[in-house]
Amino acid sequence: MNAMTAIDPADWADEFPVREQLVYLNHAGICPIPARTARAIAEQAADYRDFGSVHYRRWTEIAARGRARLAELLGASAAEVAFVRSTTAGLLIVAESIPWREGDNIVVADIEFPANVYPWLNQERRGVHTRFVPARDRFPTVDDYAAACDAHTRVIAASWVQFATGQRTDLAGLAQLARDVGAYLAVDGIQGLGALRMDVAPLGIDFLSADGHKWLLSVEGCGVLYVSARVLGDLKGFWRGWMSVPDSGDYLGYGQPPRDDARRFEEGAPNMLGAAALDASVGLLLEAGPAAVEERVLALTAHVAEGARRLGCEITSPPGERQRSAIICFRHPRVSSDEIVAHLATEGIAAASRLGSVRFSPHFYNTEEELDRALAAVTECL
Repeated sequence: MNAMTAIDPADWADEFPVREQLVYLNHAGICPIPARTARAIAEQAADYRDFGSVHYRRWTEIAARGRARLAELLGASAAEVAFVRSTTAGLLIVAESIPWREGDNIVVADIEFPANVYPWLNQERRGVHTRFVPARDRFPTVDDYAAACDAHTRVIAASWVQFATGQRTDLAGLAQLARDVGAYLAVDGIQGLGALRMDVAPLGIDFLSADGHKWLLSVEGCGVLYVSARVLGDLKGFWRGWMSVPDSGDYLGYGQPPRDDARRFEEGAPNMLGAAALDASVGLLLEAGPAAVEERVLALTAHVAEGARRLGCEITSPPGERQRSAIICFRHPRVSSDEIVAHLATEGIAAASRLGSVRFSPHFYNTEEELDRALAAVTECL
């Protein structure tokens, strides 16, 4: 057993053949999928090929299992979970379903990935203004958000983990702030879900959206939207499609109301291949254990931070223990992050450059030896 955490990467080696090709440290970008997920996709694609829709019921059972697994990962009920095309799609659904009043405002940090910006900017047409929170030193605090709020704030929108710095947001603090001002808390969860433990109910999150292709170890084009049962009744139907109603098999029953759960936001034919992929990948994460996965990724990013400091690099991710995540960023005073990342690529090491820093984002199956190899490659640039 690994001395650092309860997870031994050797136990998962067969699931991640990417390790035979690369040192993969860009899970905050697009992840390599596990072997079981590739098999699940291939098996369902073969079923499509050989039998058409004959086994459709089996596909719906796999999707239902995936929904239940996502709910377990979130600490939610399956009735609060909808499949969506992307993080953006989920946030668009939320933004277009809130019953806005002219003069309302939305508070969001000025360092967000655009998936958590454009859905809110779209509401300008309704007379709803987006207020950008200046990210002090690139690490916005609850107090910074509070300074931008007033009696007309309807939504506080925040990433659980910031894509360019790795800062883990104080979601409990933001949820309390949202309650204090009478607003909703909407969370872009893509940079945390699958790497860090989540329990939506005690945190007080109203909405959370995340695609599957980063820390959830799945594919692009199929993700999850969580809508708390507490606020579901507040939302107006952004759209109602044939799958949004209680009896989707009653094709001529046009007068049906929306479903009374989050599946009202699944408007049409589902992405069954994507749902099968998420089912397999989330099953793997639950098998590994969310607490153990979080412990492991935090140990790995601490290992990188220690090694980068020894190389004379500045750590540009937040130093506070409660702000740390599976993303660790650093920069060297003389060599650009773009130059370092380009060199890493020639050495078979996948990383990213963000806001002038090198971004490493290892997952639980990565090893300390891989990280040391990556840091050694960084040394070659200095």
